[in-house]
Amino acid sequence: MRADPMSSSVAANPLAQARKTVAEDPGAAYELILQNSDAWLSVSSFLSAVQLLQRIPSETREQRAKIEVKVALLGNCTLSYTADALSLALGPTIFPKIYTGDFDQWAMDLIDTASGLANFAPDVVVVHLSSLGFTKGGTDLAAVPIKQIEDAFRSFADRSNAPVITILPEPLRECTGGSSQTDCWYNETREAIRRASKHALGNRAITLDAVPTLLAMNSDWAAARYWNSAKIPLHPKACIALGRRLARVIENVTYPRIKVIAVDCDNTLWGGIVGEDGSKGLRLSPFDESAGYLNLQRLLKEAAANGFLLVALSKNDEENVREVFDQRPEMILKLEDFSLLKINWGPKSQNLLAAANELNLALDSFLLIDDSPFERGEVAAALPDVVIAELPPDPDEYATAITRLGLLERPLLSDEDTRRTELYRQEQARQTAREAVISPEEFLRDLQLEVLATPVGAENLDRVAQLVAKTNQFNLTTRRHSRDKLGAWASDPNVYAYCYRVSDRFGDAGITGVCVALPKSDRVFELDTLLLSCRVIGRTVEHAIMEHLRQWLADRKPEELRGEYLPTPKNGLVADLLPRFGFTLISNVGDRKQYSLDDFQRPIANAFAKIVEDPLTD
Repeated sequence: MRADPMSSSVAANPLAQARKTVAEDPGAAYELILQNSDAWLSVSSFLSAVQLLQRIPSETREQRAKIEVKVALLGNCTLSYTADALSLALGPTIFPKIYTGDFDQWAMDLIDTASGLANFAPDVVVVHLSSLGFTKGGTDLAAVPIKQIEDAFRSFADRSNAPVITILPEPLRECTGGSSQTDCWYNETREAIRRASKHALGNRAITLDAVPTLLAMNSDWAAARYWNSAKIPLHPKACIALGRRLARVIENVTYPRIKVIAVDCDNTLWGGIVGEDGSKGLRLSPFDESAGYLNLQRLLKEAAANGFLLVALSKNDEENVREVFDQRPEMILKLEDFSLLKINWGPKSQNLLAAANELNLALDSFLLIDDSPFERGEVAAALPDVVIAELPPDPDEYATAITRLGLLERPLLSDEDTRRTELYRQEQARQTAREAVISPEEFLRDLQLEVLATPVGAENLDRVAQLVAKTNQFNLTTRRHSRDKLGAWASDPNVYAYCYRVSDRFGDAGITGVCVALPKSDRVFELDTLLLSCRVIGRTVEHAIMEHLRQWLADRKPEELRGEYLPTPKNGLVADLLPRFGFTLISNVGDRKQYSLDDFQRPIANAFAKIVEDPLTD
């Protein structure tokens, strides 16, 4: 029987399929929309996808996402395309709630304590400052009021901990890259805004340069008619591309996906096969076609410095690979940059699984970089959660291809991020010590474990918010709270809001725990948040935290502490945590279990960790 050509075209078009199923099965329709890469190819395709997205119930989109993020869009230009691009691009991971300020009211929004922005209480603020908005459409190169910009940023920073992403002005059409008045205005304005942002916002300042995104387009990004008619600063296609780029920045600020980069060696880090060519025969010159391998190494070196863990994943004899690092001075990456070496002749999927177990990290936090389509396919089939980079045939394009994924940025860096490779080396030393002792108790006694309890405050709020946003395994409720909410709790003396720095004889693991208990009445507290980084799981740190909380509550003499376990696919580790601390089950509805503790005079068993109160809080 001949196939219906209309049916075939619908089956080949995800948006057409989604349009047919959206009423009966909005969840399936939403998945089709997210899978439709064609939505970004043209303005018409994009608008069709956005219109269909608006028919998906918000509950469906929220259930599919891993975290809700409130994003405020402000600027001196129209931001409708940006808002739509964020809704579409963030969808797989983040459910964005978007506030769009009125045209050119961004400064007032930032300053006014009763503004729509203040009431919205954003997790992230985006301020798009267009050259056309500053220059009356390019007709007036007046000096930009930098002091007012800095004052507006500082006013917002005084009452909110939300990071601010400033999209810097785009080149005017008359810019030539020379020393004309237009070029000077453009260069000076951009740098002045960048400095003002940093001065006012400190480490919460993020600047986004639109130029690389615009240069990557194959069409003219400027179109004065859109500014003249609707105050849209760029061609709609450019606005969409910039919105997609912005989505990656927001994702990397609020819910960074990738923690580990597993990278092949032969024909990926260097040209050639070390087992055949020998270390001296490998291509590693910055002056010929092998420069692409060095560019990729440079990119990975920077990623390691920013907190990504590197795993060497190669089918090779390990001594041959080590010889390359030892004997080729051209190598930018060094062996000490790697947290693990998985170099053997086994399937790469098995080695990735072993690496995930050793690092105690989920497979969906791994990025695989491998030149071989066969190896990428083998991993994709065996471990579908691993993110796999599709490398182009030309090594010169490797680094560019990885960069354009937008997964290796850390716009906000904590101390723990920059020390992550060191911290995992400490964990490997602990594992060696654990294997050498007779019993777990002996190992824990020898650790000399110390837990420094520090109230949540301005100096640690970024790290606390990072842990609350991304911790999945040892997390009792996985509630994702904004920086603003955490900051408000921290300033309330009736709230128990503490973070914990964990150290032992192997080193300092940094801030790796958070606990928040809220007063629900004069006599009842609620355990809202209790979490630990995977780096300190298994050291009984939770016992120290709960004992510190018990002591704090005992001084206030409440009648009850209530807690609950909210199960997720990843937090089964803490399913029985509260009963182990003496809590009594009082409600079990569905998967949700609620507990109560009413004895604050009996200490929580804490045999192995010394609790230290931060001296700054005494």
